[in-house]
Order: sequence, then C-alpha cells, then structure tokens
Amino acid sequence: MLPSIPKAILFSTWVLTLGVPFTGRAETLPLVPSAQKNAPLTPFSLFDLSGKHFDLGQNDGQRPRVFVFLSYECPISNSYSRTLNDLYEAHKAKVDFFGVIYDSTITRQKAAQGFADFKLTFPILFDGSGMLVKALKPTHVPQSFVLDSQNQLVYSGAIDNTWQALSRRRLVTDKHYLADAITATLAGKPAPVAQTPTIGCLIEALPKPTEKPKWTYSRDVAPIIYSRCLNCHREGQIAPFELATYEQVAKRAKQIARVTQDRLMPPWMPAAGHEKLVGERWLTAEELRILKEWAENGQPQGDQQDLPAPPPFAVGWQLGKPDLIVKMTTPFTIPADGPDLLQNFVIPIDIPEDKLVAAVEFHPGNKRVAHHAVLFLDETGTARKLDQATPEPGYSNFAGPGFFPSGALGGWSVGNTPRPLPNGMGRYLKKGSDLVLQMHYHPTGKKETDQSEIGLYFVKKPVKEALKESAKLVGSIWLANYEMDIPAGEKNYKRSTQYTLPKEVIMVGVVPHMHLLGKAIKVTATLPDRSTKTLIDIPLWNYNWQDEYYFEKPFKLPAGTVLHVEGIFDNSAENPSNPSSPPKRVTWGEGTKDEMLYCFFLLSAEKTEDLIHVILDNLKHDTKQPRKKIEK
Repeated sequence: MLPSIPKAILFSTWVLTLGVPFTGRAETLPLVPSAQKNAPLTPFSLFDLSGKHFDLGQNDGQRPRVFVFLSYECPISNSYSRTLNDLYEAHKAKVDFFGVIYDSTITRQKAAQGFADFKLTFPILFDGSGMLVKALKPTHVPQSFVLDSQNQLVYSGAIDNTWQALSRRRLVTDKHYLADAITATLAGKPAPVAQTPTIGCLIEALPKPTEKPKWTYSRDVAPIIYSRCLNCHREGQIAPFELATYEQVAKRAKQIARVTQDRLMPPWMPAAGHEKLVGERWLTAEELRILKEWAENGQPQGDQQDLPAPPPFAVGWQLGKPDLIVKMTTPFTIPADGPDLLQNFVIPIDIPEDKLVAAVEFHPGNKRVAHHAVLFLDETGTARKLDQATPEPGYSNFAGPGFFPSGALGGWSVGNTPRPLPNGMGRYLKKGSDLVLQMHYHPTGKKETDQSEIGLYFVKKPVKEALKESAKLVGSIWLANYEMDIPAGEKNYKRSTQYTLPKEVIMVGVVPHMHLLGKAIKVTATLPDRSTKTLIDIPLWNYNWQDEYYFEKPFKLPAGTVLHVEGIFDNSAENPSNPSSPPKRVTWGEGTKDEMLYCFFLLSAEKTEDLIHVILDNLKHDTKQPRKKIEK
C-alpha cells in the first residue's frame, strides 16, 4: 500500500474490517555428525528432474520436510523405491518429501533416465552444485533427513534397519526410523531416535582436475538465473534485456556478478537480519560465489544435458484465475504533459455475500503512465456522487479519495509482486461496497490512455466461519512523520516516529514508504522487556521497487511494544534519484517531488475487538502528530 495518503485515507486500512563407512558391525559404529541440529536449512532454489522449481527457503505452509539422498547407481538406494513411495503417499498431505541426487558427474538428463525405471512418485531434486550436500552433510546414500516446520533438523540417518551391513539384509524390518521421525514431528514431538548410522554407498569427494571448470552455466548458473531472474528478464516483461539463454547471460556475466554482489539484483530491498519474509529473492553467499567465480573464469557453458527445463510462467494472472475480476468502467485519457495526476475511479463489486480478500493482483492498463495505485472501499455511495459530479471518468482529488473509506484492499506500485496474505488471512470486503481505485499517473510527453483491472482472490471459507478462527482478519495502522524540511545539499537528513501498541497484536507485514530522496529506512519493535526486534531494514532505498512485505510466520507483539520507524534522506547532487538539479529544498507533501516518511503495519489479533481498538487508537495517535505548516 502506498501513501500519498493523509490520515483519513489511511484509516481505510481498517478492514473490520544427518552414517559412517561399514567396518563389520553397524551397531557399534560411532556416529558422524551431520548437519548441526539447530542450524536451519540455508535458503536456495532447486529444480527436480521434471523441471519443477522448488524454493527451499520458502515454507509458507510451515510443513515438515524430508530429504533422502539417492543414487540409481547404488543398489541399496534402489531397494528402497517402494518404501519411499509408500512413505510419500502416506504423508504428502502434510509433509514436503524430496529425493535428492547429488552426483555432479551425472547430468540432469541422465539422472532422469536412470530413475525412470524405479517409478518414484515424489520429486527428485537435482543438486548438481552440491548446495544441499553442503547444508545437510550426508555421508551415504540412501540417507534421510527430517526437518520440522521451523526448518530445524530433527532426524538424520537410515530409512530403517533393513540393511545390517553392506550385502547383509535382514529378513524382517522392525525399526522404521524415518517413518517414526515423521510421525513424531507431525505430532510436535522429538524423533524417537535423532540419528542413526547409515548403510549404503559412500559419498566420496571427487578429484578436481584444473582443466575441468568448477562452475558451468548449464549445471550451476542456469538454475540460479531461472529461479531468481527470469521472472523479469524474459520476453515481454519489465526488465530491459533477456537472460533466457547461455549467450544472453554469458555476455553480461561480469555485470550480473557485480549487481548481485552489490545486492542491487534481484530487486529485493530488505537486508538480512529480520523475520523471514514471503517471496524473498535474497541470494545466498554460495549463489553469489558461483556467479562471481563463473564470471571470473571464462563463463564455461558446460554440458547442455545439465540444463534444467526453463521454468513455466503464468500467462496473464500470476496467482491463477481470480475469483472476481473488476475493471475501470471507461478508459481514461492522460494528457501529454502537466503535473502528476491522482484520479479516483469508482468500480462496483458484485458479490452475493461478504468476503475476506486473501490477495489482490493489479494489472495496469498502461505501464508507461501508471505509477502506483491504492484500493479503497466505500459502502456509503459517496464516491459515486463525486464521480457523477465530473464530466470525465472518475474524479480528481490529490489529497485523498475525497471521502472517509470504509476499508481498503492494499495497493500496487512498480516492482510490486502479487502474493496472498499468509495463513488464510484476509481483508474484509462487505457486500455492496464499491472499489475506489486511486491511480497516480505520470504524463509521458504524449497523450496516453489507461484502463486498469484488478483480480480479487477470496478466502475460501465463508466470512462467518473464517472469523470463528482466531487471527484471520487483517487490518492496518501506520506511522508517519509530517515534519519534513530537507535543505538542498543535505546527504543524511533523518526523521523518525514511534507508536506504543495498546493491545497484543499479531504482526502480519510491513509496508515502508518514502519518495525519491529516500536513502534508508529501518523499522524496529522494542518489547516491554526492552529487547529489540528488527521488523525490516532497508539500507538502500529504491523508489522503483516498493513492495508489501508479509512475514512468512506472523508473530505476536505484546501490549506496550513500541514500534519505531527511522528514515534517512539524501537531497544532494550525489543522489541519482534527486528530481531537482541543482537540488532544491524539499518539504512534506503528496507529490512525487515532495517527500514522506510512512510505514504501514498489517496486523491481526486473537480477538477482533483488540484489532479494532488498536486501529482506532492509532488513528487518534496520528491526529496528534505535529503538522507544522512550512512555507515553501
């Protein structure tokens, strides 16, 4: 949700709204430490042998995960095909289950052919770069690992005790280590046995001849590009060039290494050090090292049989077919020049009953002129009257929508990624409400037209049923500092604001906002015990990549917690985003060339009345903030 919004508009956010080598007796073998028990799985992305992408750093559903390292060249590994299929079928509804092939001497294509005869029904990840091997440290195949919903290692070792030693197989299997660990984890209990020796084929380090490249495009670089870059760097998307082929990537290898090392790409502003956010595009240190060393060593292409299949992308609606699509009723014409426009369009919403909106996907009709949008709700009909009073489609009102909104559905800006609220949460949409779409347009030097549309995705349960469950309703509060007076040439102008929560809340997400002079913004929470929690830290603000940031696992903040927002602004000539040359004095305001310090907080609560209390208290707090009139 983007501001350019005074307090009345912001109130619309109320939406009431893991074995060892065999030495003879497996039972007496010392255990070789595997991954550290309390070390979470490092986030990265891998593709399975069918070409499906899995972001292992994301776990929105908070499901346990099972990884079993396999090799079709190992007979012990192959002997477990049916056992593993049965385990997968029994638990796939509640557990993410993966096979892993680690052997970098085997191509992806050969691996797919090798496993075809065993008819495994679960995804088999191709870990050619050895990232999972480094994270979990298996010593044999088959070796299994169980991670709980918090990505903590709870079991590593054998699948069961079928194999007593190499070439010695028991007639009766009476210990089912992996199955027991899964069952215990699902019940929130420790695994009965946390680690066992693994009998199987030894994972050995390969020699590294100097003539063989350490990293290749096909095996190592392409999976990173496919998972992190192709969303934008492909035909028809917003990025200025494509990265869909080896040639396209190789000729920009050093540039890619530089912008990724500098954290400019992928476009993800938040730094590490906070609660995990949904949709994170943060590259790991290993991924950064692969890109840098590959660029520095001649960009070898490698064996094309190692290439994963290009990932499929949704055509049209990124979140799938919406439950309801609404559109500006009439195209709107933006003049060739003149000041920025804020135009409000009234769009009727035809729904048979009240709904909770889980996600919104905004499609600008004209990307050249559309800068951002805010989605308000009006159940009074006031916006319709304002629209009827003007001859053009919609009505203009730069300082807000012109009425007191009854709710809001979020917003859109350049760089925004559509995503649902976590854990089945939703914003309240009352039957009979109008959607009031406030569009911020930039004239381009020629006459343009726009007719934007919005896809709405509803929580599947009826509102009354959903609201019986705790913490399903999401509302918003905000913090702002309205006293902006930034001298020309000032590089580190600081402003801050804070607010004390009167009730316990569940923090769902944050939406920081500044304009073109924004340099950095940090949002923290100081708890009553005086401990401090970083909610989001953006050390290098980029006006063009603003987003709504949802926490993967929403968390509680107790009453008495102090939310604090601090922003730093750069009004010097060294700021490439400075709209004025030479720099000019800048004060608070709604326009793009004015400046703001806002942060919205998406909240829920165990009790709906507590959420409403916080929203109303925050509104009262905002009315008391200094609003010194500054003469320009």
